[in-house]
Amino acid sequence: MKEGISAWAKFYRKGTGYFAFAFHRLSGLVILFYLYLHYAVLSNLLRGQATYNAIVKSITYGPYDSFLALDFLLALVIFYHGANGVRLALNEFGIGMQHHKALFFTFEIIAMILLGLFDYYALQFVGVGF
Repeated sequence: MKEGISAWAKFYRKGTGYFAFAFHRLSGLVILFYLYLHYAVLSNLLRGQATYNAIVKSITYGPYDSFLALDFLLALVIFYHGANGVRLALNEFGIGMQHHKALFFTFEIIAMILLGLFDYYALQFVGVGF
């Protein structure tokens, strides 16, 4: 029974492995999109420092620096993707296959603790104004 891509939208009776797989793919696409966007912005340095500064200023314009929130969301995606990638690499070596669900939650809890530490120190760095 082939359903194609439409089967991805059906969440009934899907297990943890399905969501881990789907979010891993989605987080990989988000990271890839960010890298291309990052290269596009940085390539403006080839046009000169003034052009680059004007583009960065236009992006971060406003009373709230919305890119700070987007940076924290990007960190969330990277930490999730990294933790799930380590779990998958261990599974490829046959480690944790019997308890893959517990291993998934363990690695994700560790990743979220590390994300919290990262966010705390990142906010300290941003607060200093560097």
